[in-house]
Order: sequence, then structure tokens, then C-alpha cells
Amino acid sequence: MDTKQQTTLNRAVTMILKPLLRVLIKNEVSYSEFAEIAKQSYVDVSYEHFSIEKRKTTFSRVAVLTGLSRKEVVRLSKLRADDSNDSLLSKATPNRAQRVINGWVSDTEFHDDKGQARVLPIYGDKGSFAALVARYSGDITAGAVIDELLRIGVVQRLDDQRVELLSDGYIPKTDEIEKIRVMAMCTSDLLNSAVHNLINLDKPSRYQRQLTYEKISTDDANQFKTYSEEKANELLLHLNEYLSQMSSDAPDDISGSHQVGLGIYYFENDESNKEG
Repeated sequence: MDTKQQTTLNRAVTMILKPLLRVLIKNEVSYSEFAEIAKQSYVDVSYEHFSIEKRKTTFSRVAVLTGLSRKEVVRLSKLRADDSNDSLLSKATPNRAQRVINGWVSDTEFHDDKGQARVLPIYGDKGSFAALVARYSGDITAGAVIDELLRIGVVQRLDDQRVELLSDGYIPKTDEIEKIRVMAMCTSDLLNSAVHNLINLDKPSRYQRQLTYEKISTDDANQFKTYSEEKANELLLHLNEYLSQMSSDAPDDISGSHQVGLGIYYFENDESNKEG
């Protein structure tokens, strides 16, 4: 790697790390703890993405790839093999509660006359919260799911018999751990698509676009924030309904199964704080 490329990569890593470090420092995660996570991740990626076909990946090869000592690679590899060490961030996948919310906003059985997610009776054979949970959450009881959704602030109980969805999607409001899980899932998906586009020049690219305008007033920025959220939400609800139909029609013995989706995000930077 030449000096210019190394400098560009270093700046890119710094840009990516700074928002993450805000979360780590806020949650009192020290540099030494972060360094341990980074070393473990180096070992994981070496095994998962840099193995040689039809050859066993050795500790020595991982040491060469990562710059870690062979002794350190052995230690971290043993931790990697222990399923009990699977972390929140390493398996950030949609959970049962999230699937219930996706079903609520996409399945017409649980909509009102305007096509919006309606207030549901908790119990009933059809069109109820219990029916929703049975369809989208497997063998988990309606009581357990509603307790979880209440805990993270996604729904509210209007009385003993009815429950209401507070937003058009799975948006945790009160549980910081769940917010971290969602952050990890979204950020990982975005970076995986960006890396795919960067290193797989012989394969079709994945959709990755960003619209940026400068010198926007505070009032206009607030207006755009509201407008963009409305339009983005319309698109995501439409895509949710589209994918939900595909998922419900899929046979149980489907081959070549994939997880797919689309993420949209709003960003805003205060130009007065920029250097130069």
C-alpha cells in the first residue's frame, strides 16, 4: 500500500471510529477493553474472509495476517470457539419482537380502513395481538412479547383489552441496550455493502447513495428533516409489505436463502464546527 492510500485509509478509519467511540466512552468502555474487542475481531475476520480454499487456516497464518503474536492468536481462537462468548454485536439480527412489529405494519389483517396499523384487541382468533404474535413470533406467548414491547417503549396499552403501536416501525425508545443492538445491525449492514462495492469490482454493486447539500438554514434543515422522514417512511412501509408477501409465500424447504433489506438514514452536521 502506498503512502497516499495509507493516509486515506487512516482518515477513513478515524471517521468511522469517532461516532463509535462516543458510544464507548459514554458507556465507560476503556481503550484496553476496546483493544481486546479489536484483536478478537481481527482474528474472526481472518478466519471468516481470508482462509485459503481447501486448506485449514492455521494460527501462524492468522498471526501473519493480523500482526498479533501466535500465542495471542491461540488465546483468541479458543475464545472464538466458545459459543458462550458470542456477543450482542456479533449476532445483531432481527429479533422476534421486531418481526411482530414488521408484521403489524405490513399485514392487512391488522390494519384499519386507511391501511394503517390499528389498535388491536389483545385476545381473539383473528385480527388480534395474540393472532399477530402467533403468526410472526413462533411459540413465544403474546404476554411475553407485549411485555418486551412495553419495556422498550414501542407500544402502549390503552386498557386491559387493547394495545397500540406508537410508531410505524421497530423503534426502541427507552431501552439503551436494544438501541445499541439496532445501531450495530444497521451500521454493520451499511459497512458490509460499502465494503462489497469497494473490493468486489467484478460483481454487481449494492445500492449505496447519499444526497448532500451545504449552506442550508436551520429552519430549512428542520423542514427537510420532517419531509425526508415522511418520504423515507413511505418507501420503507411499501418495501416492508413487498418483502412480507415474498416471505409468506416462500416454501419451507427454500434453497439459497438470503437476508435482504434497505436502510435509509438522515444526517446533519453543523458547518460552524468544521475545521478550516
